[in-house]
Amino acid sequence: MKNKILLLVFSISVLMSSCIIYQPMTTDIPLIHHKKDLRIDAGVSMAPSFYTTISYGLTDKIALQGFANVGLAGDRYYFQVAPGLYKNKGNNKIFELYSGFGYGYGNAFSDANAGHLLGNYQVYFVQTNFGKIAGKSSTLELGFGLKGGYLHSNLTDRNFYNFEPRNGPYKTYYDNSLLFEPTGFLRLGKGNFKLSLKLGATWIHKLSNKKKEFPYSRYNLGIGLNYSL
Repeated sequence: MKNKILLLVFSISVLMSSCIIYQPMTTDIPLIHHKKDLRIDAGVSMAPSFYTTISYGLTDKIALQGFANVGLAGDRYYFQVAPGLYKNKGNNKIFELYSGFGYGYGNAFSDANAGHLLGNYQVYFVQTNFGKIAGKSSTLELGFGLKGGYLHSNLTDRNFYNFEPRNGPYKTYYDNSLLFEPTGFLRLGKGNFKLSLKLGATWIHKLSNKKKEFPYSRYNLGIGLNYSL
């Protein structure tokens, strides 16, 4: 019975991933708190996809973060890099502010027209993080992040929106959108390794070609391991 439930969840995830260009990114909220603080986070998400984040404290105030996400079904990937500032507010509470750039590629499939919508997109964003890291006697870390930005997409319509009984040329839509993405996380465990859970959501508002919906997933769940040094 358990195997059937897992198979059903995986099947739904694969089906969902074939209908989207973008998904909420399960980027780590590292909560860097000192110079040379290193966080490596990796796991799988419901989309489904593999993801990993590397965050590092360059100085007592400046951090650098890199993130990669690769889909397990279909052609979909995303990479981003973000320098940021961090501050220890006392009592193991950390505030972070990142600003960065992301680049991705997606391929969505339409059952209605047996077509595809495919192409690349760029994200310019700012993200604030706040949370609490584990102390000497605690095993729990938790917090949230709020990401907002501008998304520019270049997507070619190969019979995704409308069926055209001909083999091209196909129309490309150059669209601009606003992106809003909150993420909550929980890490649990002792020592350098912790179990990491992340729940993210995305809202995208198109500023152009508003009648053509941008295919994206509203929610995503990630589970993995987080290593700190």
